[in-house]
Order: sequence, then structure tokens, then C-alpha cells
Amino acid sequence: MRKVILQLVKATFLILAGFSTFISSAYSQQNIISGKDDTHPEIAAQQYSAAKIYKFNAVQMHGYNEIQWSAIAEEDTRRFIVEYSSDGINYLSAGELTPLRGNYSLKHYTLDSRTFLYRIKMEKKDGRFINSMSFLLGGVDIAPVKIYPTIVEGNTLNLRITFPVHRMNVISFDGKQVMAKDLGGIIGTTQVAIPVLSRGQYLATFYGDGWQSTEKFMIGGR
Repeated sequence: MRKVILQLVKATFLILAGFSTFISSAYSQQNIISGKDDTHPEIAAQQYSAAKIYKFNAVQMHGYNEIQWSAIAEEDTRRFIVEYSSDGINYLSAGELTPLRGNYSLKHYTLDSRTFLYRIKMEKKDGRFINSMSFLLGGVDIAPVKIYPTIVEGNTLNLRITFPVHRMNVISFDGKQVMAKDLGGIIGTTQVAIPVLSRGQYLATFYGDGWQSTEKFMIGGR
């Protein structure tokens, strides 16, 4: 009797094992068949990524600012919109171009001599918009933050700020952070207290909306 029961259990186990193998095989086959007609999976992947912007350059000319950039992986991009801002928060359109796979140049005609931030807004074919990082208009003596004088004798930095600054970090030339401070989006001419520092050179990095800028200053002269 025990032998018959053992044989029955063994047979049942084999049937279940066979059924499990069949299910596993069917599931695996389903995974293999799924997407079999998708002969260009890289196209599907591009639907979720933006064009890659590089070699971005914004130069101030006579009567206009020339914006230049290069891009790759543009297959899913409908248009490039060049935007500019005087405060790093509110942006306006300077013009737009249709993707042509390569290098681009757009002239932003303006009589406004202020320093601008520029960025590229990319419209994808599904209607979504993706922004590039913001870039500062290049030129002589143009920076979002200026430290003056650069030789500091006390515990205060005098700043001339063009765009709202949210945070600043100060590091020594050997890479040690000596100060980190939230500035709350200040703009204009102001003073910022700094800790007592040893004589030497320091780097102050300022962070705004989509940009950062680094200025050098010295404590106590040479």
C-alpha cells in the first residue's frame, strides 16, 4: 500500500513539474515574441530623450547677440527655441530654428546692452518641451557676480550681482570649503559677511537659476 502511495505522489509531482515547465516555456516564448516586429528599438528609445546640445556660445556683437550651438540625436525634435532672460527666472523668445542635423546660429537683434542668460528650449514631436542649461552671454567684463575690490582687508565681500543668487560657497586654493551661505535670491549691489580667514587666495562660487559663476579674491594682499 505504501509503495502505491509513493508511486502516486511521484507521478503527481512529475505531472506538476511538467505543467510548471510548460508554463515557464510559454511565458518565455511570450517574452521572446513580444516586440518581435520592433526592428528599430533605438527609435522608441529616442522618444524619451531630448536632443543633446553642445558647443553652446553666446557672443555680444554690434546691435545683436549671436547664439551658436551644435546638436546630435535630433530625430524627435520639432524645433529649437532660443530664449533669453535678464534675471535668470523669466525667459522670452529670441527666435527659433528647425532641426537640420548639425550646427546652428541665430542672431538676437536687440539694443539692450544688459547681460543676458540664454538657453535652448526643445520642442519634441509629442509636444513636450525640454530646456537646456542656461548660458551666460559671453564678452569682455561680463559676469553674473563681481567681487570688488578683489583684495579684501576685512570680513566683508562687496558684491555687484546681475542675476539673483541663491547660494555661495567659498573654498581655499587647497580645496577646503571655508564658507557656505544661502543668499535667498539677492540682486544688485550688496555686502556679504565672511568668516575670519587666513591670508591667501580664495574662490567664491555663486549659484543661481541654472547657472553658476566663480570669482577669485585675496585676503590681506600678497
